[in-house]
Amino acid sequence: MKSWQNNKQSPLPFVRPLQQAVAAWREGGYKEGTSETTRRLLEWWFLEDHELKDGTLFSFWRAQREAIEHLIYCYEVLEARSLYQLAQKLDARVPVDPSADKWAKYAFKMATGSGKTMVMAMAIVWSYFNATKEKRKDFTKHFVLIAPNLIVLDRLFGDSKNPEFFEGAIFKKFPFIPPEWSSDFQLDVIGPDEEREATRPAMLYLLNWQKFIERENVEAENPVQNILGPKPPSEIAVSFAKLKDRLSHLSNVMVLNDEAHRVWSEELVWYKAIENLYETAGLMCQLDFSATPKDQDGRLFAHIITDYDLGTAIEDNIVKRPKIAELENVPEFESKNAAEKYRVQIDAGIKQWKVMKRTLEKAQKKPVIFFVTEDNKAADEVAEYLQTFPEFSGEKTLTIHSGRTKDQIAEKDLAKARKAAREIDSPDNPHNAIVSVLMLREGWDVKNVVVVVPLRSFSAKAKIFPEQTLGRGLRKMWPEEKELVEELIVIEHPEFHDLIEQALVEQGVKVEFTSLEEAYTPPIIIQVEEGKEKFDIEVPMLSGGLTHSIKGIEKLQASALEKRLFDYGSLQARDVTLRKVDMLTKKEEAREVLEFPYADNPQMYIASITNAVLRFARIPGHFDKVAPQVKEYIAQHLFGKKVDITNLETLKKLNHPKVRGAIVSVFVDAINNLTIVSEKMKLEERRTRASEIKPFPWTKLAVAAQKCVLNFTPVDNDFEAKFVKFLDGADDVEAFIKNETRTVNLKIPYIAKDGFLRRYIPDFIVKTKDNIVIVETKGREDVDVAAKDLQCRRWIEEISKYTGTKWAFLRVDQKEFEKARYNKFAELTI
Repeated sequence: MKSWQNNKQSPLPFVRPLQQAVAAWREGGYKEGTSETTRRLLEWWFLEDHELKDGTLFSFWRAQREAIEHLIYCYEVLEARSLYQLAQKLDARVPVDPSADKWAKYAFKMATGSGKTMVMAMAIVWSYFNATKEKRKDFTKHFVLIAPNLIVLDRLFGDSKNPEFFEGAIFKKFPFIPPEWSSDFQLDVIGPDEEREATRPAMLYLLNWQKFIERENVEAENPVQNILGPKPPSEIAVSFAKLKDRLSHLSNVMVLNDEAHRVWSEELVWYKAIENLYETAGLMCQLDFSATPKDQDGRLFAHIITDYDLGTAIEDNIVKRPKIAELENVPEFESKNAAEKYRVQIDAGIKQWKVMKRTLEKAQKKPVIFFVTEDNKAADEVAEYLQTFPEFSGEKTLTIHSGRTKDQIAEKDLAKARKAAREIDSPDNPHNAIVSVLMLREGWDVKNVVVVVPLRSFSAKAKIFPEQTLGRGLRKMWPEEKELVEELIVIEHPEFHDLIEQALVEQGVKVEFTSLEEAYTPPIIIQVEEGKEKFDIEVPMLSGGLTHSIKGIEKLQASALEKRLFDYGSLQARDVTLRKVDMLTKKEEAREVLEFPYADNPQMYIASITNAVLRFARIPGHFDKVAPQVKEYIAQHLFGKKVDITNLETLKKLNHPKVRGAIVSVFVDAINNLTIVSEKMKLEERRTRASEIKPFPWTKLAVAAQKCVLNFTPVDNDFEAKFVKFLDGADDVEAFIKNETRTVNLKIPYIAKDGFLRRYIPDFIVKTKDNIVIVETKGREDVDVAAKDLQCRRWIEEISKYTGTKWAFLRVDQKEFEKARYNKFAELTI
C-alpha cells in the first residue's frame, strides 16, 4: 500500500491525535472498524489509477484524502456521535456545551481551492453505499447541501453547460464510484427552485440558507432580500411551506454546509433550520466546510477534524503560488477620488496583467484582473478610470456593488454577478477586469484571476485578511496539472508589508515579496512551431488490451483451481498456545493450550478465509459468491480428497499459517485472472498527430530541438534533457516527440505488482528511416518494469500488424547511456 502522511502537525485538539491514528489505520489497510464497502471505496479512490472520459489521468489530492479519511475514522471507526464522545475517544481537551452537543458535527478546515466539493461528493457516496449495501441504519440516503448565497449555490449546482451536482453530473465526471457499483447508484438531485417530488429513494437537496426564512413582511433593503430578490408574499409562504414539508419526510439526514463560517451561532436562521431537521427528520451528521471556520470573535470551531491550511495547499501546488509585488517610491495623492488616489497601484496592476495576458493567451486562456475597493463609490470611480483603456472599455469591466452590508451583493447587480461567476473562466467571457468592494468573498474564488489589486487607505490596516486578497485568484487555471506552477500577483503598497506578512504567516503561507519587475515568472508555452511540419509523427491508437470486469467472478469454480496443495496425513495439526515468559529472566514459565477458536463453528473459518480473499482481490460485496467456492475447495480439493471440515483435527490443520495463506493465494490469483481480462486489441479510427498538439504551459525543464515539431521539448529530468539532445544530433533519427498527457498521450495498460490495473506512459516516440520506436528512459528500475515492458512489447506487436509499419520498443538505462558515447540511435540495442 502506498505510504502517505501529512507531516505538518496541527495545533488543533482533534486534528493532532487524528493525524497519528489515521496514519496507522491507513498503513494497516483500513481494516480496523470499517465495512467491506468502506474499504472498497478507499482503495478505489486512493490506490487505483483513474482516467477521465477525455483521457486525462486523475487522482484525488491529499487534502481530499485526509478529509474523508478523518471523517470515516471519526464516524465509522471511533463511532463518535457527539463532540463529547469524540473528545473522550481521542483523549482531547475540548470545551463542550451539552445543550448544543445534540448530534454529530465535523468541521473541515480546508484552504480555498483544495477541493471541498470533492470531499462532499465522497461523503455522500460513502454514506449511500453503506446504507444500501451494508444495510446500516446509522448511515443515510438523504442529503441536504446548504450554501451561503446564490453565487456559491450556482457554482455547486451548475447547469446543463457546466454541471456539477446538476443531474448528478459530478458523480459521473469523476471516479467516485467503483465501476462494478455504477448501476447501483440511484440518487435524485433536486435543485433550489424545483418543486417536484423525488423520484428515487435516495435524494440530495441543494439550497441556499435564505430559503429557510419566512419573508412575508421583509423590508426591501433587507440584506436577505438583496440576495434573493423580492417575491409576492403568497408565493413565499407556499414555497417555504413546501420546502418544510418535503424536508420533514426525510430521515437521518446528512447536512453539508458550504462556507460554514456563516453558521457560527445557534441564533442564526441557518443553524435553526438544521436544528429543525434534527427534531423532525433526525440527523446522521453535520459536515461543515470552510477555509476559515471561525465564529464572529475569530475563534476556530471546536469540532474541526482536518486542518489543511493555505500554506500547505501552496506547498502541494494545488493552488496558485502567490507573490506580493511591492511598489517603490509611491507618491501620496490627497484626493477623494479613488482612481486618482490609487492611480499608481491601478496602473501597476494593469501593466502586470498585460504581461501575463501576452503569455497566457497563447495557451488559450483569458486572464482577469481583480480590483478590490473599500466601498461602492470607490468601485465606480475605479471602473470609470478603467473605461479609458481599450482593454477595459464597455462590458470588458464588470463592477459589482455591495448591498447594505459589505459582504452581500447589491440587488441590482445580483443577476450579472451570478452570470459572471458562472462564465468568467470561459474563453468567451467578455470581462477582462472586475471591480468589487472589499468584503465580497464567497463564490468569487475563480480560476482565471491572475492579478489582484487591493485598494485601501492606510487607516484600513486592521482590515487585512488573506481571504479578501488571495482568495479571489487562488484556484489554478490548469488544476489537473500537478507539476505546473501558476502564479497569482498581488499589487501592494510597502506600507502594508508587516501586516500582510503577519496575516499570511497565520495561514501557514511563506510570504514571497518581490518588486513588480521581478514578480512574474512566465511559463514556457509549449506549442507546434511553424515550418517544422516534416518532423511530424502520427501515432495510431489501440483500444482493449487489458480491462477490469467484475463479471468474471461468475466463472469462479473451486473444481478448476489447483488441487492437493497439502498432504492431509503428513500435515501437522497446530494447537493455539499461550506462552508465559518472565520479563526479567526471559525464561518460559508456563505454556497453555487454548481452546481452538473455530471448534464449534467451522463457518467462522470459511468466513475468515473468504473475507481475506475479498480484501486482497479487492472485490468486496461478493461474499455470497466466493464463500461457497471456498467451502467446496477446502472440503474436496485442497488435500486431493474429501475432508470433514467440522472435524476438530481438520480445523487445526486448516489453521496452519501456510494452509491459510495458500488458500487465499489460490483464490486471489484465480479471481485476478477472471476479473482482469486480456482482450484483443483493436485499431481505433482516431490517430494522434504531433502537429495537432494544443499549446500548453510548462514550468519544468524544456529543451529546444530541431527534430521535434514543438518549439521546446518538455522533459522531466536532466537525463531526459541529455537524451533529447542526443536524438536531435543523431543522423539516423528523422523525428521524435516527448510522450506525455498533453502531447501524444499514449497510454498502455498493465497489471502492477499490487494487482491493480494501471496505465503506463512511455517517455519518447522516435521515428527513424526503418521503424518507429517507443523509448523508455530509466534512471532506476521499479517493481513494475517487467510488467510494463511485457505490455509495451505486446502493443508494438499489435500495432505493427494493424498498420504495416514496423514498430519497436527500447529501454535506455541511464548508467549505460552516460557511460558510453553514442553517435547514432542504431547503436542503442533494440
